[in-house]
Amino acid sequence: MLKVAPLIDLFFPNEPWEKRAALIAECGYRFVETWQGKNAADLQKMSTNGIQLISIVMNFASEADVAPVRSEKLPAFLDHIDRMADNALSAGCRQGIVTTGQQVGGRGYQTQRTALVEAMAKAGERVKDRGFSLNLEALNTEVDHAGYFLSDPADAVAICKETGCSNVKVLFDVYHMAIMRGNLTEFLRNNIRWIGHFHTAAVPGRHEPLNGETNYPFLLSEIEKLGYAGYIGLEYVPLLESRESLLQTKKYFGV
Repeated sequence: MLKVAPLIDLFFPNEPWEKRAALIAECGYRFVETWQGKNAADLQKMSTNGIQLISIVMNFASEADVAPVRSEKLPAFLDHIDRMADNALSAGCRQGIVTTGQQVGGRGYQTQRTALVEAMAKAGERVKDRGFSLNLEALNTEVDHAGYFLSDPADAVAICKETGCSNVKVLFDVYHMAIMRGNLTEFLRNNIRWIGHFHTAAVPGRHEPLNGETNYPFLLSEIEKLGYAGYIGLEYVPLLESRESLLQTKKYFGV
């Protein structure tokens, strides 16, 4: 059975974290993830009421001061990863999402890629002894993230391989990668061992998965057949009321 984790930030938005966790649990879920990470106390509030926090965001693409594609920011990036990992672990969460940052003007792709590989390798080593994992995210540059450095999942996999760290893998966001490349099933069949986490949302619109062009029941069945044992994140903006949205998605996913 696949383990599905709503993004707590987007559901029951008028409630405090503990209440959101309780309401999500009432909808039949046991896990959540978050865009938060800088406040350990907030993370701990999410891991309550029968809910376990399973992933945070380590850095955002807009945070140039800790962007791993910027070689001069490597010390700041590593210190930031240290702090965020400790915050997550305080809530029992053992993985986080790393974004590359925006493309740096005047620097070639290979220069930035080399910096990214080094940064991810060193970050992976730093958190490995704490049992923490990092998931590198490729994003779409066609609709939502113009100028983002990494949009090719194949290169994301190659970068993770080059780090030599078993705890550095890829966050495969179905929404973003459906926009950028399609042929999702074949890619996953060839690369599932390098996928550490999934995100889901409808294309187009990034709303409830059942209203888009992606056949999620088929895709999730394939992911399960491939032996994936991680989490499926719900990173979509609900059009329905939170409870109804979560119940419909749970039924649609068959979990």
